[in-house]
Amino acid sequence: MIFLNKIKRFGLFGTLMLALGSCSSPLKQMTYMHDAKLDELYPRMPLPPPYTIRPNDQLYISVVSENREETDFLNLSFSVGVGGAYGMELLTYLVDENGNISYPKLGEVYVAGLTLLEARDKIQKLVDHYVLNTSVVVKLANRTFTVLGDVNGGGLIQMPKNQYTIFEAIGAAGGVSDGGNRQKVRLIRETPEGTRIVNIDLTDDALLSSDYYYILPNDVIYVEPNNYRVYSTRTLPWLSQASFAASLLTTAFLILNLFK
Repeated sequence: MIFLNKIKRFGLFGTLMLALGSCSSPLKQMTYMHDAKLDELYPRMPLPPPYTIRPNDQLYISVVSENREETDFLNLSFSVGVGGAYGMELLTYLVDENGNISYPKLGEVYVAGLTLLEARDKIQKLVDHYVLNTSVVVKLANRTFTVLGDVNGGGLIQMPKNQYTIFEAIGAAGGVSDGGNRQKVRLIRETPEGTRIVNIDLTDDALLSSDYYYILPNDVIYVEPNNYRVYSTRTLPWLSQASFAASLLTTAFLILNLFK
């Protein structure tokens, strides 16, 4: 029974240490912008560089004119808008691995590496060979980003506007969970030169002047687990097994005592 009591005390001690560990995370890891000073005016960050088109992007493209019949052959579909006004159902064009889109009548158009405005101007010049006094609209269809890790609701998320901050992105994912480390947030960004991975500290006010304050379409944000999450993941299974073993020993001793 002395041995059994030691096991029980050890299990109780482990559980107590785990509970204390849950309270050991410093305040800085639990709050956003911990170093920010109240009532201080921070300089406005310049907007991020325009997004450049890359292979596998999907583009919404439409050609608009006062007389829609003149541009029917350049648009695959129309829809009738509210009040009888003609609206346009924007169509999706996939940028292939060579950086081209296949556009009706215009043929293959190379758009990789161009901004949306540059792609619009390029397509506009091609359209002008067929019809004058038109307006070309080019939008990015896959304006999304991904949030992974210790957040309350991650996944693939739509960007509702062009300028979207890292805080808005985290907020759209439900915020960092109790098991997330706000000081270790990885931002993975595809660039023309390759993939770039940077660490972002959501508790540091220096983020307001960082080049990564604004996110871009197709960014991936990964929130790493904090020390408690890592500790509990490693320890809880072991404590559970120890508790189960102690229960078995207790049952065995009780049965043996019944037959004495």
